[in-house]
Amino acid sequence: MSKIAVLSDIHGNATALAAVLADAQAQHVTEYWTVGDTTVRGPEPERCLRLLDQVHPTAAVRGNHEENYQKVLNANPETFTKPKQIMATILTHFDRQQLSPAHFKQLLDLPMIQTKKVGPLTIRLQHVLPTVVSGHSLAPTESQANFDRAASGDPDIVIYAHTHQPIMRYSTNGQLILNAGTVGLPTAVRPALRQPKAMYLILTIDDSGLQAIDYRQVAFDWQRAIDIATDLSLPYSEFYAATLRTNAYQYAPSAVAAYNGQHEMAAQARAILMKTI
Repeated sequence: MSKIAVLSDIHGNATALAAVLADAQAQHVTEYWTVGDTTVRGPEPERCLRLLDQVHPTAAVRGNHEENYQKVLNANPETFTKPKQIMATILTHFDRQQLSPAHFKQLLDLPMIQTKKVGPLTIRLQHVLPTVVSGHSLAPTESQANFDRAASGDPDIVIYAHTHQPIMRYSTNGQLILNAGTVGLPTAVRPALRQPKAMYLILTIDDSGLQAIDYRQVAFDWQRAIDIATDLSLPYSEFYAATLRTNAYQYAPSAVAAYNGQHEMAAQARAILMKTI
């Protein structure tokens, strides 16, 4: 019998991750998988990696923020100037100041997909689509055709992330498609559905197949996470704090653009990139 904890979108929130790992241990989890965006936006990327090292994840894939690390390393200061690119540059720089060289390389080297065989099941992990780690194609209300694309090939189960919403759907071919939600930045569109809790899921699988899917929500000290961000001078901490306080998404491009203009973030990003090249 395997009990597998699926963790995604931790976003550098080690306070939430520690609470999730304690809950998983209490549920007698035997294995851990991560589905991208372990770091960026939160204040403690290195502590997150160290906590995960303690449970030895047996599967891990790249998210859009890990991919942004690589984009920042290769960026042209003259063209990498969109609002979210400026933010990515500054947050990548913050993370690199904390992450050990080994952990930074580990994040750079994550694969796009990983396939696991558990009992009779073939399970594929991917952050969004098999060849794409960003975008809104698998938002909960998107078309069936998009979810069929997500399940291309012949996996029995597809696990993805990125939306910060717990999801369970099926492909046209009957493949199960799961999203664990988010450990570190809980959000929901409708106010009545917002909860300040870390999300993950547990799969129970034995030799005959899938026995249970347990979507879990775990309380954590979100004010402590905000305080840590303040103490460590996390860039864009206003967005991070507002997300944890309201459980509503705060990082819209227009909001980021306005903040960048008010705080001269473009000049900071350019200075970082000029030192990188």
